[in-house]
Amino acid sequence: MTPTDTFSSDRLGDRLEIQHRVHQFCRAIDRLDLEMLREVYHADAHDDHGAYQGGVDGLIEWIAERHRSIGFSSHHVTNTFIEFVSDDSAFVETSFLAWQSVSPGTGAAVDGGGSQEAISSGRYADHFVRKDGRWAIQSRIAIPGSLLAMTERLAPAGTPERGSRTPDDPAERLRAQLGLS
Repeated sequence: MTPTDTFSSDRLGDRLEIQHRVHQFCRAIDRLDLEMLREVYHADAHDDHGAYQGGVDGLIEWIAERHRSIGFSSHHVTNTFIEFVSDDSAFVETSFLAWQSVSPGTGAAVDGGGSQEAISSGRYADHFVRKDGRWAIQSRIAIPGSLLAMTERLAPAGTPERGSRTPDDPAERLRAQLGLS
């Protein structure tokens, strides 16, 4: 592969699929859609999130347990840098910012009281591989940057309805109305 191939029309499709998987990871975590999360990785993938290191099944179990005390989660990704190693392999580095409402030590979902707001930033270093025509993560390293914790929350002004991580969330209701779920 030559450097000029990295922006050919075929490669643009590859780039979009890789970026879609990065965004799909964020949506899966924020909505707690564990089946969608599984789609982001190849079945034999490895994930290193620091506190968890292992395969996809274990990652999903770890996230499900960890997020029992997280009532709100919003991941934002920027600066996705893609370098193709070969036709079916790419190094992908993405910066992230995650905002989560955490209920410390309870193991229960946040109910709007007594939670702590946690804002973390960092990068994902991914090895994406195309298998059977599908790009997905083969290995991921979550590289922490900074973490900020706040204990005071303000009520959103003028918001008719707060979001939730349930099927009753306004976005999920719209998806259902459109026949997407």
